[in-house]
Amino acid sequence: MENEGQTEIEMETAPEKNSDIIIKGIDIVRTFKMGEVQVRALRGVNVKIRRGEFVAIMGPSGSGKTTLLNQLGLLDTPNSGKVIIDETDTSRMSDREKGKFRLHNLGYVFQDYALLPELDASENVYISLMMQGKTKEECESAAAEILKAVGLGDRLHQLPSKMSGGQQQRVSIARALAHSPRVLFADEPCANLDSQTSREVLDLFKKFNKEKGQTIVMVTHEDWHAEYADRVIRLKDGTVEERART
Repeated sequence: MENEGQTEIEMETAPEKNSDIIIKGIDIVRTFKMGEVQVRALRGVNVKIRRGEFVAIMGPSGSGKTTLLNQLGLLDTPNSGKVIIDETDTSRMSDREKGKFRLHNLGYVFQDYALLPELDASENVYISLMMQGKTKEECESAAAEILKAVGLGDRLHQLPSKMSGGQQQRVSIARALAHSPRVLFADEPCANLDSQTSREVLDLFKKFNKEKGQTIVMVTHEDWHAEYADRVIRLKDGTVEERART
């Protein structure tokens, strides 16, 4: 792994070992073309995230929150800079290699749940496990176990249309965690939920973070969501505005 230089996000603890850092974003620049205008969504962002940390990415609309999440989660490619995950320099990967890396190592939760309506809860969870080459028996067993862990052990064969928004989001969380990813990325996971259901979802995140040591990177615009995070990365106009701990 490369020697670490100074970054805009510094840990507030004793100097960390390289093995403590699971994600390192280095000088990430991302621009988009809108008509004749070049929009710089990220302007040389540097971030470090520790293994087992629960980090919230926050900032006003248009600050680059989701763009940064997409870079760190390998859902998009920066114009320049690099993302290192668990000592792997992903800038050297082909698109196919990134796809395989995402499938086996990363998990994602989105605000729209992204469930397949014709599949029941168990099938929605184990479809990604089948893509990893696991047997049907292994997939069904893992799906049942994780759905039970998120409080849906009695709804394994229920279709999304028969579930509340909170239940559907629990299924999506179970799907993201079924293969024990190195990092869970969540983009506004409570955007379509009421405050009580949002707390239930965030309680789940905190449970897996504390009990399983799950690293979580979450984009949110709600200040009270920061109560659940170990640390907040605040963005403004595509740059890190400040560092805060909750």
